[in-house]
Amino acid sequence: MPYFTTVDYLVFGVLGCIGPLGFYNSKKQKRKREIMEKLPDFLRDIANSSASGMTIFDSIESAADGDYGALTSELKAVSAQLSWGIPVTEALTNFGERLDSNEVKRLAITINKALEIGGNTSSVFNAAAKELDQIRRVEQQRRTEMSMYSIVIFISFFVFLAVILIINGTIFQAIIGLQGKMAGKAIGNLRIAQIDPVEVKNMLFTFVFVQSLGGGMLGGFMMEGKLSSGIRQGFILVVISFLIFKLMF
Repeated sequence: MPYFTTVDYLVFGVLGCIGPLGFYNSKKQKRKREIMEKLPDFLRDIANSSASGMTIFDSIESAADGDYGALTSELKAVSAQLSWGIPVTEALTNFGERLDSNEVKRLAITINKALEIGGNTSSVFNAAAKELDQIRRVEQQRRTEMSMYSIVIFISFFVFLAVILIINGTIFQAIIGLQGKMAGKAIGNLRIAQIDPVEVKNMLFTFVFVQSLGGGMLGGFMMEGKLSSGIRQGFILVVISFLIFKLMF
């Protein structure tokens, strides 16, 4: 019997599709969170610079030379656009589009409207920083609360996997052990059929595969609020279940 079956190659195909996508989305979401954490500090620095008499252009130019982690590269892009003669309002709008964050897009619109109307620019940036801080705290609170439900989902997966292993090691192994003596024989009107161990293994793995992929995606969705964020967790659970089936079945 070959070591890899048709089901195994199907699993490899699924993993090859969701693996790169899942880890790419995870890296992208991590970078976005880092930017959102540093963005209020940047806005407060802009507010302080504006309060001291610097223009918005000079404030952004000065901030672009600072260290804001993942946000620094975006600030350099904004600074470069300003040096090309692009208006501040358009540069901020482009920044929101690149980050693909609804919060940053709304923030860019608010700042642009404030700059068009005029007035106390420093207070506008301070208010924007406070709004982002509040949004970040709400998001962290939601992630903390929902992570408990995600943990329950992951624990349920391992419990389900353990149950499958126990059923295979007791009931099915006993049936397979007796089928050499009883297969094909009749008991009354019932005839004992021949059971293929490979088909039993594929059947059980199908159950676990659906549970691991669905549970991982649901757990990631509950933690991050996006279904794409659960692809990486689904990939990890599928790999775990695949290795366990290869080593223990």
